[in-house]
Amino acid sequence: MKSANPENEYIPLDLRISVRRETLRLISEMAQDMGISINEVFSFLAEDSVVDLELLENLNEIEIPNKCSINDLKNAILKKRLC
Repeated sequence: MKSANPENEYIPLDLRISVRRETLRLISEMAQDMGISINEVFSFLAEDSVVDLELLENLNEIEIPNKCSINDLKNAILKKRLC
């Protein structure tokens, strides 16, 4: 899809996610009912989940590691909540 505003242009992403079998069944049924692909359902779900969020911080200053342990992730979340 193209938009008049280039900031709103859709960017294709190749993602690998894991969902429960029942979740996949429900999303598949949703896609069939809507006449769209499963990828489009996930795209709409992602868009809807963030539509009302405001960007509160400058993302250019955030470093995203290639890997982290569960403990590292928990510590980062706790640190963020305490700030």
